[in-house]
Amino acid sequence: RNIGIGLAGLTLLVAVAGTLIVRTDWFRNYVREKIITATEAGTGGRVEIGSFAFDWTRLSAVVTNFVIHGNEPAGASPYLSASRVEVHARLLTSFHHLLDITYLGVDRPRANVTVAADGSTNVPKPKPTSPSNPQSNPLQTVVDLAVGHFELSNGLVTFNSRRQALDLRGESLRVQLWYDVLKQGYKGQVSLTPLYFVSGRNTPVKFLLNLPLSLDANKIVFEGARIQTDKSQLLVDGSLANLSNPRTSAHIRGHVALYDLK
Repeated sequence: RNIGIGLAGLTLLVAVAGTLIVRTDWFRNYVREKIITATEAGTGGRVEIGSFAFDWTRLSAVVTNFVIHGNEPAGASPYLSASRVEVHARLLTSFHHLLDITYLGVDRPRANVTVAADGSTNVPKPKPTSPSNPQSNPLQTVVDLAVGHFELSNGLVTFNSRRQALDLRGESLRVQLWYDVLKQGYKGQVSLTPLYFVSGRNTPVKFLLNLPLSLDANKIVFEGARIQTDKSQLLVDGSLANLSNPRTSAHIRGHVALYDLK
């Protein structure tokens, strides 16, 4: 009984202290700096944040004008950016997780990848880790976050290669993922409508991409992925496993119009 009373009192004390701490400006600045340092360490880029707001009553945070600069020259479009990032959290969900992310929403993200004539890109490289603290693969990191619902909307992807005269531009990027506690992974889908593919001076081809997928700590599986134009359609089932030494397999069926190939 005494142990139970003591644990109840300790839990109440921790809850009260936590409530007082999260209401302070110190905590807001601490979270803001942690976001910047963690993102810079994970991507190798330089991070900027326009504004950061934290609502302690709902344990939610909103970041605006989130930018990751890569190796692009000054004045060029940044490697990654998002107009708004919203996070909802929940405290003391279990003894294993003091903080769970129940929702992560990214609005109007922009990804800009460029390849120079010498083959170099603007993609930054993460900082190397020591042998005693090896860096887990990106999928392991995402799965460990266990985000209840991830949603990315109104995205834009651009890829420009001076080396191969190739341009790729995807609009209305949308990603939705839900965490499955039992399987310790995510299920969801990715869509791009439309995706413009341009090679040299040829007429651009407009694709529609719909990609249902599931992912766990070291594998991405997609079933019934659909890539289509007005005249062509491809259905793809496949997987990407072991990101440290990638292995891919895929089964593709459908038809491609000669007009699109030209």
